[in-house]
Amino acid sequence: MVRTLVAGLGAGALIAAPVPAAAHTQSTTTTTATTTVATTTAAPRPVGEAGTDPVVTDGYPGSGPTAHLADARAAGHDGFDRFVLEFERDALPGYRVEYVEPPVTEDPSGREVALAGRAVLRVQAAPASGVDLSGDEPRTTYPDRGVVNVPDGEVLLEAVQTGDFEGVLTWHLGLEERVPFGVTTLQDPARLVVDVRHPGGSPGGLEPFGPGGTDEVTADVDGQPVVLTDVRLGAHDGFDRVVFETAGGGEAGYAVGYTDDPRSQGSGAPVEVPGDATLGITLTGVTLPRDAPEGTEPWAGPERLEVAGTEALRALVTDGLYEGRYAFFAGLDERRPFAVTRLEDPARIVVDVLTTPPDEVRLAATCTSPGRWTVDHPADWSVNPGDVVPPCSRFARDDLDLEAGTDARVAPVVLRVEPAPFERVTEPRAGERERVELTLDGRPAVRTFTGTEGQGLYPAGTLITSYAVELAPGPDGPRTLVADAVQRPGSDHGYDTAVLDSMVRTLDLDPALTG
Repeated sequence: MVRTLVAGLGAGALIAAPVPAAAHTQSTTTTTATTTVATTTAAPRPVGEAGTDPVVTDGYPGSGPTAHLADARAAGHDGFDRFVLEFERDALPGYRVEYVEPPVTEDPSGREVALAGRAVLRVQAAPASGVDLSGDEPRTTYPDRGVVNVPDGEVLLEAVQTGDFEGVLTWHLGLEERVPFGVTTLQDPARLVVDVRHPGGSPGGLEPFGPGGTDEVTADVDGQPVVLTDVRLGAHDGFDRVVFETAGGGEAGYAVGYTDDPRSQGSGAPVEVPGDATLGITLTGVTLPRDAPEGTEPWAGPERLEVAGTEALRALVTDGLYEGRYAFFAGLDERRPFAVTRLEDPARIVVDVLTTPPDEVRLAATCTSPGRWTVDHPADWSVNPGDVVPPCSRFARDDLDLEAGTDARVAPVVLRVEPAPFERVTEPRAGERERVELTLDGRPAVRTFTGTEGQGLYPAGTLITSYAVELAPGPDGPRTLVADAVQRPGSDHGYDTAVLDSMVRTLDLDPALTG
């Protein structure tokens, strides 16, 4: 399906765009038009009708006068990240915006371009150019063909101009994941605006990978050595993120933990790290740049990385690669909980340093399910007494009304024992967005975040945060503890997830379940 747009909306700056006054109806024979409204200082709202199908203006690429690019910029906002192409005078080109698969190549050279992220959104404008050829001499209107960074971006990682050829301007946007986007044009000045939504469609859509802790965490190398291809930092609502991207046939291992004495691997010399706490991050199973696979560009970044907007992270200091170990030191304002995970497509190791949770969670009460577990929970939440299902297994802010003989979900947070092997319960499922392996009460566990795709019990788009904990086999076979928070109509899934994350850290499993 292709979304065809034939009109734009009102004016406003990148940081303070107005609410559109009205939308123009679609017509396959109408040419592109724009409407101007007064600039407002209200918080910007995302533009366009959000979706993941291509968005194309009627008659693209068009044959009118060439629009000349004056500026390209990007920034993060509550609930979305924005990319803007600004044009001289009042000229607006046609456009086509769509998701594409890597590799990304330059037009017309065909040279491959490295781009951060797991998803690629291509933005093409025509007739348009960064060079004005209408005079006696060529006039460059947009000289910078480098990378556009994204202050406070959550999903949009970077934007790269990849083409200005035969009247077609091409940009590629690197995204953390494939999300809905909206497109429109604005006037005063003339702009093409692309807004990519945060996951879940709400402010602060990205979440840290798990509740975190301050103890050292490690993972072994899996498979062949890898080459480090990118290191990037990000500031998000409630956490700061460090991402290490790798390429090769295997998965890098890691060791992440606090140190009071940061020293260089090779020489043993002290390493100067800013801040009052130092988080050591060492990747293992990393090969030398000269051994990188053909076509892979190894990371050759600076010795010190910083990014605006972080709350805890002062800087990431590079120690270097020594005998297969690539060491870094993250300078923090203080010791804070952190979470680590490995992701695929592309292969990454992600370190999240938790800052301020979205809502304070206080667990001031405790309940016990005999022969199962003891767990803390919010004192103002209801807990089932055990007359319908095992006690201390259903948790809700409102009164619980459980009915026997039904699987209807009436509680946002549920704990239960599934008669199934841990490996089967933790198999990847459609719609899974995040996965992290961890340990709970000394047992192997997996935390996942999923947006359902219309399969199973819940409507498409339902958000589910789930923990699976491996248990000892019971009299009837394998068992797995599942603790999850499921989005319900009118519920605050972000807060319910924060409650679940806090509760599982207090979980005390009965020996009958652990063997």
